[in-house]
Amino acid sequence: MDLYNLGAVSWWESQCFYHALARLGREGLIICHPSSPYVCLGLHDDLDQEIDQDYCRTQGIPIFRRETGGGVVYLDERQIFFQLVLKRDNPQLPLRRQRYYEKFLQPAVSAYKKYGVPAELKPPADIAAAGRKCSGNACGDIGAGTAYVGNMLLGFDYITMSNILRAPHQIFRDCLRESMRANMTTLDDWADFEVGHDELAAALVEGFKTQWGEFDSRTPDQELVAEAQALYIRSGSENWLQMPGRRYKQRKIKIAEGVFLIERKMGPDSSAVILLRADRVEEIRIMGQPELEEQLHRDILGCEWSEELLERNYG
Repeated sequence: MDLYNLGAVSWWESQCFYHALARLGREGLIICHPSSPYVCLGLHDDLDQEIDQDYCRTQGIPIFRRETGGGVVYLDERQIFFQLVLKRDNPQLPLRRQRYYEKFLQPAVSAYKKYGVPAELKPPADIAAAGRKCSGNACGDIGAGTAYVGNMLLGFDYITMSNILRAPHQIFRDCLRESMRANMTTLDDWADFEVGHDELAAALVEGFKTQWGEFDSRTPDQELVAEAQALYIRSGSENWLQMPGRRYKQRKIKIAEGVFLIERKMGPDSSAVILLRADRVEEIRIMGQPELEEQLHRDILGCEWSEELLERNYG
């Protein structure tokens, strides 16, 4: 199998090369990191619902929609990507794509452990350490291929991410930032020294070699570069970015596997911001009726969540 160990690339190349491989029907492993930050939408995300586009424009942060699943992610030079592209008829791919994550993510789990991070797979597609997410991953059929993509976090900018995501009010945004920090972790939180991209890339390559054998090292050829450039042009079109996606009646953001931050209206000028873990209420904040917060904590903290929970108690 071909290996493209590219190091730092432009933000759009960090997405378009693996898309191009898949569309050309070629297999390969790409390891890279972006030289500048950007926002990446999942295939089924709704741009207007998910992203504060004014903030992105003023900060000069570009937006890209990938052709794999998963949610919105903020990507920058403090991450490293591993992107495996296989032909759809590759015999190593199970019929149910979700079943391949355990194998695909093992090199990243091993690399994290090498640096003292107690990483483990959290099904179906997260890697977690001490219960906190440290890798977000996705897959999707693209052209003639299937792409599995993931990342490792050297560090993470929680403030920028909380500003990028659309929030109904400041209390929700504050809760978003706090809940991300409490439920995510990076190499910076564990390692006693700075880990470099080259070291991580080498560790990932060794992990994938145990699965695929020796790789043929490549650099992007003319065909691959041309296809990636064409995909970059298409990715900037309004029709592609504004493609309708799944919508929720009220704001809902996935923080990690099984952890969600949601908003529920309680009146014309008030709402509850609720952190759910495994479908149970873990935290509550109130916008507009702060006097209710203590009572809500007493009445529904720890309860199994349902859409009628607030209505039954405060409707």
